Amino acid sequence: MSATGPTPDLHARALAGDAEARYELGRYHAARQEFSRARRYLREAAAQSHAGALTELGLFALFGIGMPPDMPEALRLLGSAEAAGSGEASYQLALMAWVDNDVPYDPDLMAGRLLRAARADFAPALRALALVYGHDAAGDPGAAALSQACLARAATRGDMLAVHLLAHRALRLPDPGSQQRGRGLLALAASMGGTRAAEQLGTDRVEPLRLEAAPMPALTPVALKVPSPGGRIEHCNSPLIETYEDAYSAEECEYIIAQGHPYMERSVTIHPVNAILSETEHRTSSEMSFYTFQEDFGLRWLQSRMLVPLQTPMAQAEYLSLLRYGPGQEYRPHRDYLPPSALRPGVRSAGAGQRVHTVFCYLSDVEAGGETDFPLLGVRIRPARGRVVHFHNLHADGSPDERTLHAGLPVERGAKWLGTMWTRQRRLRDY
Repeated sequence: MSATGPTPDLHARALAGDAEARYELGRYHAARQEFSRARRYLREAAAQSHAGALTELGLFALFGIGMPPDMPEALRLLGSAEAAGSGEASYQLALMAWVDNDVPYDPDLMAGRLLRAARADFAPALRALALVYGHDAAGDPGAAALSQACLARAATRGDMLAVHLLAHRALRLPDPGSQQRGRGLLALAASMGGTRAAEQLGTDRVEPLRLEAAPMPALTPVALKVPSPGGRIEHCNSPLIETYEDAYSAEECEYIIAQGHPYMERSVTIHPVNAILSETEHRTSSEMSFYTFQEDFGLRWLQSRMLVPLQTPMAQAEYLSLLRYGPGQEYRPHRDYLPPSALRPGVRSAGAGQRVHTVFCYLSDVEAGGETDFPLLGVRIRPARGRVVHFHNLHADGSPDERTLHAGLPVERGAKWLGTMWTRQRRLRDY
């Protein structure tokens, strides 16, 4: 493939029946959003059992790219791609299982698929394994070394988030050499499109580090059964308000921020009468939501840990929202349960019912201000990186609990980052 497009030789090879050439042409036209041409070439390659083409067509069907979404067809194609050796297909099927629908939730099967994808050198799988190994790394040098090796391999495969995490691991070490390496890795991540890394570098001019080739690590089996967080504190019994201390590591918090950072926009609120979302002075933060096509395995694994205390499946959770409050920004007193207008027939997601729980994690410390305040209950919670907050929005009979009025108080110094989810009464996610 030349810089200007497909070469005559590539077309000739495709016409002669070369599956790889047909796959490359399909990818080229897909990138140009010429989906009918893309599907033609990909189908020709898929008919020759080309794993990449089968995977691409499966993703087209899953996400409705150039066609209506078709889950049965997506599963058929991804299953065929996995059988043909596609690590990406194994990864996608493992990712889908978190919502326990068309692909059943089975931690052992998911772990096997994740390992298969990583051994196929699929960078997002290596990155996800780095997080899982890293979670278990305390007191386990072997897990720590594996985590680092997975990140290094993913980084040399061109994975920006892996580079970003490597940078932050280096920056946590006190010696000047590690600090210099960390800055160079941040610069590399920024050059790869990492807006969080660019923000952290500021105006400093740093030469991007050149990565050395990293070998494929000797991967070991992992357990994806999600443990309950410790350090529970009950702040109020009715309605229940509780916190869990140090539920997420500094690295896990940074991972969420770095992944969502490029997509931040001004926050909106839902109108109580017409259910329309709009910007108001009532809420002055910025935010983004990780919709299906933006979620990776690591992110879903982190979400699942947030949901454990609620005993609620991910299928009943709204998509994770990333929020940032800078100095002076706030969310004035409000309640999280939905207004009647958002639950009337015809409104998207109304069938999932009310918001039962609010759960969020402070992803950063705050120099001053930014507390979560419940004025009717006399409860005020200070931001602390890794601290998870959970409260009920409804009475036992399912009616809204007005006592849950709460506010995000103005940040005085620094920035407050949050990862927030709301659970519903019924299934919300199909994937």
